Order: sequence, then structure tokens, then C-alpha cells
Amino acid sequence: MNCDETRSLLLDPRLDGATTPVLDNHLSGCGSCSAFARRFGVARELMRARQAEHRPDAYFAQRVSAAVPGDTELLGWAAARLLPATLALLIALTAWAWLSTPGPSGLVEISPTDDLLTWAIEGDGS
Repeated sequence: MNCDETRSLLLDPRLDGATTPVLDNHLSGCGSCSAFARRFGVARELMRARQAEHRPDAYFAQRVSAAVPGDTELLGWAAARLLPATLALLIALTAWAWLSTPGPSGLVEISPTDDLLTWAIEGDGS
């Protein structure tokens, strides 16, 4: 077992601090991993002690659920606020596309010759 495997096992919440003979063997021979295991064990115990001190009351989950708006309520307000901006952008883009597109006479002016195939192959002559 190498150090990466050892640390993965130590961090695995399913083991919850339990060890195996292979893990114990590596920890007894590796100072770095045994120091990590001690530090992690202390941190785990501190977290558990803090967790036991701070227990929410019985109605905490109900109060939080009541305070959070539902998906449809939140989406409805967001869509209503964005609708005017979306319509203005749509109108502006449509006007720009309509005004910037050349008409049939403008397309003929682009081609320097009457033969479009020759113009496309040879270029504009410059």
C-alpha cells in the first residue's frame, strides 16, 4: 500500500476511523502518513464536538423551506423582468439585419464582372 492509497482510506467516511491490518502496517512504517492520520483524527473529533454543540431546533427545516421561493415563482419574476430588454434587443437586431442586408441592386454592384464564376476564381483583379 502506498501513501496515496493510505490517505484515501483515512479520508473515506465509510471507515469512520477504523483501520485494517494493511493500513496499520503502512502507518507504522510511514511517519508522514501516521502524522497525517493523527492530525486528521484530531480534526475529525473537533468537528464532531462542534457539530454536537450546534443542533438546529425541530422546526428549522420547515422555516428554511418556507422562506425559499419555489422554482415557478422565481422563474416567473425573472422572465417578467427580462421581457422588455429581450424585446428591445430583438427589435434592434431585426432592424440592424434588415438595414445592413443589401438589396438585389446592391448585390449586383458587388460583383465587378457579369460572370460570377470568373470573378470568384480570379478575384477582383487587384
